[in-house]
Amino acid sequence: MCFTGVILNPFRKSIPNVVVKGLYEEMIWNPDGFYVYTIDPQVYLRILDANEFKRRFSEIIDQKPTAIHFHFRLASSGAIDVENIHGWMFGEYFITHNGIVRSYASRRDLCDTLLLVSQRKFQEFLAGKRWSELYDYIVEKGFYGVMFIVNRDFSEIYAISTWKNIEYCQNNGITYTTSGEFLARRTLKKLKLENYINGIFQITHEKVKILIQK
Repeated sequence: MCFTGVILNPFRKSIPNVVVKGLYEEMIWNPDGFYVYTIDPQVYLRILDANEFKRRFSEIIDQKPTAIHFHFRLASSGAIDVENIHGWMFGEYFITHNGIVRSYASRRDLCDTLLLVSQRKFQEFLAGKRWSELYDYIVEKGFYGVMFIVNRDFSEIYAISTWKNIEYCQNNGITYTTSGEFLARRTLKKLKLENYINGIFQITHEKVKILIQK
C-alpha cells in the first residue's frame, strides 16, 4: 500500500547505509511508480522505470540534499502510468499518500488519491489551512493512511493520518518521518522514535506540532 515520507538533512550529513538500503527495499515492494523532490540540489522526478529511478535516486543521495520528499507506489486503484504517480503539485504543495480513499477506490483509470486532492473543497481547505474542515472532509471520503503535503522550500510540511502510524525520528542531525514503521525495523544508534496517528501534524526538523488530533 505504497511508502512515503520526508527526510530533513539541514547539516548535509551522509544518510546512513542502513536507511538507504531500507529505501531501496521499499522500492522493490512498491514498484508501480516513483517520485522524489529534493532541494540543494533541487530535483523533481516522477517516473515508472524502477532501474532508472534507483540510479537517479542514488545520485541524489550522494549529493546530500537538505530535504527529500518521496513516494514509492503500490497501485490499489487507477492505472499504472505516469499520471497516477504521486507527488502531484497543487498550488504551492506537493502531495503524496500511503493508503486508500474508499469513495474513489473503484476507479480503474485514475488513482483514488489524485481524485481526492483534485477536488475543489480539498484544495480550498488546504490553501486556507482550515485543518478541522480538511480532516472531516477526507474522513467523509473514506480516507485511510498517511498523507504528506510539502511546499517548495520545505518550510511547510504537513502529515495527515487516519488509522495509520506516522513515524518521526531525529538521529545524528537528520530528521526522518515516514508512513508506518520504517526505522523501527532498522538498527541505528541512539534511536528515539515518536509516533503520531489520527490527526494533522506540522513537521519540522526540531519537533512535531499537533494542528488537530481526533
